[in-house]
Order: sequence, then C-alpha cells, then structure tokens
Amino acid sequence: MTMNVTPQQILDIEDALVSEENPPRDDGTLDYERCARLHNYLVAYGWMARHGKDMPDLDALARQQWFFGEAEEDIQAVRERLVPSLNSFLDLIYDPEPEFFYWVERLDMRLCDESFLVEENELEDKERFVVIYGTAMGLGPHCLGVLYDQQLHRASFPMTVLNVESLEPISEHEEMWFPLETILSHWICMIRLGRVVAGLPDDSPTSRSQIGLWSWLPYCDSQIDSTIAAIEHYSAIVESRMPPGSHLPFSSTPLFTDSDLDTATVPHGCFIRSLLTQVKTPRFKFIAPGLEVPHDKEAFAMRQKFTNIPYPEGSIPAVLLFASSQTVNLNSDIRRLFVHAHENEGIPMSDGSPIPTGLYSEPVRRDHHDTEETGFRLLLPFALRLHRHTCSDVGARMSDGRLITPGSFTQLFQHGNFHPFGGEWRSQRLERLFQRWTDLIETGVWTVGEDGVQGEIEKFGEADNDSPGAWRDYWIAPDW
Repeated sequence: MTMNVTPQQILDIEDALVSEENPPRDDGTLDYERCARLHNYLVAYGWMARHGKDMPDLDALARQQWFFGEAEEDIQAVRERLVPSLNSFLDLIYDPEPEFFYWVERLDMRLCDESFLVEENELEDKERFVVIYGTAMGLGPHCLGVLYDQQLHRASFPMTVLNVESLEPISEHEEMWFPLETILSHWICMIRLGRVVAGLPDDSPTSRSQIGLWSWLPYCDSQIDSTIAAIEHYSAIVESRMPPGSHLPFSSTPLFTDSDLDTATVPHGCFIRSLLTQVKTPRFKFIAPGLEVPHDKEAFAMRQKFTNIPYPEGSIPAVLLFASSQTVNLNSDIRRLFVHAHENEGIPMSDGSPIPTGLYSEPVRRDHHDTEETGFRLLLPFALRLHRHTCSDVGARMSDGRLITPGSFTQLFQHGNFHPFGGEWRSQRLERLFQRWTDLIETGVWTVGEDGVQGEIEKFGEADNDSPGAWRDYWIAPDW
C-alpha cells in the first residue's frame, strides 16, 4: 500500500476528530476518508510508543503484514462481500501491529451475519455485518469486536457475543450505533485525556490495568478539572434559581480541607480527595432531591461506613459525598458493590446493618480492567422495579437500554453492562451525572427553592413511573 502523505500529516487529525462543532456524517454513508485518517493516527501512535520514536516511519508501517495474509484468493473472498465504501477504507489504511487499542487486537474484517439472525439483509450478495476490529485476547470468551453494519453504515462495539442483546433489534437500539468516526474519535479522546496510555509494561508496581501495549488508568488529572467544572456549573444553575437572600454565606473556599478528609479516612492520592479539596462549596443545603451538601464536616466523617474497613493496597473505598436522612439495611446488592469490590468479606457489619443512603463515589480496585475511579453510585433507600415482573418492559433503565434489575438499590443513572465504545460494567462518570442533573433543573423536572433543590429522595422513584418514557429523565445517554 502506498500513501502520498508525510509523518506530520498522519498525526495532524484535528479537523477529522468528531466534536459538537465537527459532527460525524449523517447522510447514511461511510465517511471512509475521515475514518482512515483517524485509524492511521492510532496505528502511528501505537507504533511510536512501541518503538520509542517521536515520528512514525511510514515505510515501516507500509511493510507491516497485511491482515488478509498473502493469499490473493483470501483477499478477494472477503472483499467481494464488502460494500465499496468499506473497501475504499481498506485501501487507505495502514495495517496495525497487534494491540491496536486497549480493547481491540487488530483488523479482523470477519463476516458475522450469523450473530444477527433477527435482522434482515437487504444487501445483494454481501454480508450485512462485519467485525472490523477484533476484541483483544483475554477479555472474555466468545469475543466479537467493533461491529459495522454495511446496510445502515453504523458501528458499535460488542466485546463479546453476550453484548449483542444490547444492540438488536437495531430499530429499538439505535442509540447504541454510531458512525465509525465517532468510535475512533472517542478512542483518541481517551488517549489525549490520559485515561488510555501507550507503553510497554515493565516490572515496577502499577496502579493501572495493562493489556499488551496499552494501559487503562483509573482516572487522570484532566478529569478532576472537568468534573469540578461540571459540579460548579450545576451549583451556579441552582444558585441562580434560588430566592434572593437565601444563599448560605460561604465563600469560594473548597468543600473540604485535607485535614477534614483525614478525619473521614479518605485515602490520599485518589480522585475523590482531589475533587473534594478543590471544588467550591455550594451555597445551599440540598444538591439534589433529599441529598444534603456536607457543610457539617464532623457529621460527614461520622457517616462514612466504608473508608474504615480493611482494604488491600490499590483499592479505593466508597466515600459518601451527599447523604440523605434515610438509611437502608446492608444487603447483597450493597455488599457486592461496596465490600466485594475490595475482595473483603470480613467487615464489622452484617446484613441488616443500617447504611446511610445518598451519592457515593465508586469503590475500585485500580489493577482491574475498566476501573472508573471518577464514577459514582447513587444508593437509594428503596429498591427500583421491586414489584416488576422480569419480563416487564416498564421502569427505570440504564444507559445501554437494559431495564434496571428488579430490586436494585444502586443501578440508577448507571451505564449497565454494555459500552458502545469499549468495556463492560464500568461505573458511570460523576461528571456525566452532574451534566444530567443540570438538564433536570433547566427543563423544570426538578425545582429549586430557598434551600436548593426541592423534594425528598423518593423523587428518584419517578424513574419507575408507568408513563411511557418517564425513565428518560433518570437516564444518561451512552458514552465512554
């Protein structure tokens, strides 16, 4: 394959990245030139990281073993089943070395209509579904990868066959399918943020999950800044709607000092400590229905149930950020998330012990795949979909479109199992929660009074209303 480009042109992809100002193509076709540029950037980036170079060697990239192998008949057999635009994409790209990105191995181009038997194929003599990039080895059995629909020209990322149920029928799961350039742009965004890092592993201890060349970090510094910005923007929106003279007399000092968090046994060197010692103190009492801003530092420390339990090195326990006045009995749902996350069952609490409800930070093991230290869990004092039949299609849903598990106390606003840009079961990001809450204030679903956001914590139960679409107010659109 020959390309008339320079190394600098390969790396200069600013105008190809998908953003609000530069949206993906929406005319139902593949933007193969844009996708090829994004693909080649990732190939070059990985090559430079592996070989310790500042610029890619285009001759070396062009000499990589082509994924079809050397047999011409193999190339033709697959290409004849691909639409012209996807073949044009192949003509413009470099073949990546193994470990193309954190979750994917390399080009696959596997035809897989058998995984989508319920979907009709209106393409003449061509498979409808193609796995462009195969899932990285070791991430689970029955792997798939980045799946491309040649009929609708949309892509999604079912890591395994089990994820397919979150994608079909496509007419009911359109929000899980994206232009291919959107997926590639998200991956590049993760690299630039610092969540995904390229570099060969060494023997030193690490607080990251490594898959070959690529590492997933539990959080990065830029996420501290963006989460603070989301919370402070939300606080400003609430304060702007409060009656004149009702704001609490706090300055722009941070919500907590390091000394406050030491008293609450919040670990050093973690996302949530960095956030709480930098975000401005909200000038109201209630940050969400029934959830109090922790203006009383002593009470905040006393409410922490999980920061004092033993947990292994590399673990960060759940921190109760905004508490309600209600408790819930410790149960298997809570134990699985807040205790088993640290592989520790010997805690001084038994099932039935009262646990404060409210918004918690996500407990994590940093060396596990897809940890989300910037995540959260909203622990409710009541179960959602408790009396729903498992076959009912009514009630609260997660980002992947799945109904919340009947009887769950912790799944509201969460991703669910499936992530269309890569990963499984990762917690939703706190930044995204406050962006959603901002929408609820601005659209009038939540109201503001002299103490801040009005209502009791039971208001979150509106996610379970029988009225069509009620769940969408308490749902976060899929993202990485």
